[in-house]
Amino acid sequence: MRPIYVFGLILWRGGLLLAGATALVLTARWLLRFIDLPLQLELGVGIVAAGVVLVLVSLILERARALREEEGLSE
Repeated sequence: MRPIYVFGLILWRGGLLLAGATALVLTARWLLRFIDLPLQLELGVGIVAAGVVLVLVSLILERARALREEEGLSE
């Protein structure tokens, strides 16, 4: 695949991820507006949620890498 295509895919996926994350944060803040929570608590919960997502993504990537290595050994 040509580098320009890879760069375009990275920009496209990054923009989609940014738009989705922004919509999620704004929706969560709108929902939490009705509950009077301190900003520190909102930020803390957001950071914990982001950490959980990063751990899940790393586990999925690790498992995919392990599957590729297992397939390479069996051939």
